[in-house]
Amino acid sequence: MSTPEKLFSSHILRYVGVGLISGSVVHAGTLGGESVKYIVLIILGILAFIIGTYLEHEDIVDKKFVSFILISVLVSIGTGMVSGGTQHYLDGPVFASVLLPIGLLVAYIAYVYRDFRSSLSIQKILVATLLATLLGLGLYSIAHQIPTLENHHSQEESH
Repeated sequence: MSTPEKLFSSHILRYVGVGLISGSVVHAGTLGGESVKYIVLIILGILAFIIGTYLEHEDIVDKKFVSFILISVLVSIGTGMVSGGTQHYLDGPVFASVLLPIGLLVAYIAYVYRDFRSSLSIQKILVATLLATLLGLGLYSIAHQIPTLENHHSQEESH
């Protein structure tokens, strides 16, 4: 039986998990230098996401559910790449121009595979890959035309 507390815990763990994934993926490329920190945060994000998903669906845990969770992790990683790349495009435009289309492609393929498996085809994957490539090329060309901004994490706060 689901209680509001259990559903809230599931909700918060899934969203915090995706947030940790997105923040860690993008900061590894825009801030650099602290790979171990970001790898640990990605792992914690994935674990939070898995636990949150499990709490929501614990009454149906079976082999199919494990597959569902693993595919959902790919959806969350792709979503995190899109979210982080969008939020920090101006902090690291070249990195974000790679991160965004790859994230969209991973999230799309994993999502369709998970929820609409019978409609996934090689043709759809090829079209999605082409669109992601065009988006990446467009973002990459723009990235080289805009000034790189000092990223917000290196600014000191003044009180």
